[in-house]
Amino acid sequence: MIRILIADDSGLICDAMRTVLDREKDIYVLGCARTLEEVEFLKPHAGMILVGPALDGESSLEFVRNVHTSDPDKKIIVVGIHNQPELITQYIEAGVVGYVSRQESMSKLMEKIHAVDAGQAIVSPDVALCLMQRLAQLSRQPFVSGWGTDGATGLHELTAREREVLSLIGAGYSNREIAESLVIGWGTVKNHVHNILKKLDTSSRHEAAAIYRVHAHQGGSMMLAA
Repeated sequence: MIRILIADDSGLICDAMRTVLDREKDIYVLGCARTLEEVEFLKPHAGMILVGPALDGESSLEFVRNVHTSDPDKKIIVVGIHNQPELITQYIEAGVVGYVSRQESMSKLMEKIHAVDAGQAIVSPDVALCLMQRLAQLSRQPFVSGWGTDGATGLHELTAREREVLSLIGAGYSNREIAESLVIGWGTVKNHVHNILKKLDTSSRHEAAAIYRVHAHQGGSMMLAA
């Protein structure tokens, strides 16, 4: 069963999507959250979140970034986005695993929900090209060299346990997988991740993982020793 939370401040959009989704036997809609408070209340029970253009005055891009940072296991699909490859790429960097543009239909929404649930991604050729160009750009300079000393300073400030957690983040582990690997509570892992991001001066676990990999590759692995 796909447990979905709809997050959008438009009652009309929420009701329309819920009407369609409620017809699917393998989908259960937890509710329509129109404020950040409602999202926080319902989010723990959802496996997937459909995010509209805005929520309670916060941009959907910032909302996605915050949700992904605090709950990276949540699968997020942004709905009603403009069909602009550069903008869609920003959402993907923020943490979405699927998108539905304004020009697409409800049937396309259903297709992408099932694809995301199956661990797949559906992107248009122009978005795929934009993603490849972005990866090439990141591999060249700012992504690696831009953190340099700051990243190293932040790594020195980490506790022994935070270094363990960071190494697992760098290996691509989710919070749940980190908790299982270190035999600690999920909430404890979230606290460690929060502290790591703060000390490394970043809002993204992806950037934290990159800092770890860059400094380990450059001989900085000694800094991560307990």
